[in-house]
Amino acid sequence: MNFISVTVSAVNDSGATVRLPGDATVMIPVKPKTLSVWDRATLGIRPKHLRLDRNNPSVNGEVLVVERLGKETYLYIKIAGGETIVVQTDGDNPARIHDYVPIYINGELCHLFDQKGEAIPKLMVIT
Repeated sequence: MNFISVTVSAVNDSGATVRLPGDATVMIPVKPKTLSVWDRATLGIRPKHLRLDRNNPSVNGEVLVVERLGKETYLYIKIAGGETIVVQTDGDNPARIHDYVPIYINGELCHLFDQKGEAIPKLMVIT
């Protein structure tokens, strides 16, 4: 799992909005009872839940390592703030070392951890 340091920028009944490195924001549907604006937190997201997307980038980063494993490729990407995250893509992804790539983070697929490292419970989504 990728872990990204974030700052809480808003809290409401729908969850918490967090500021990512590079100043983009993403809303995480969690029970925000223990969170306040300006709190530091940690966003957790699995490599398979990140997506390269030029139309909806949440963060941008430089590809440091390309690990081609046949059916899938793992990209190790340094984002703003100096953190490195891993993105799982298709095996035929053309990314190369030193490419700058846009990464989309879907808040519904994220986990949020408070300053103590404890997971903040997700909201129940009724569909």
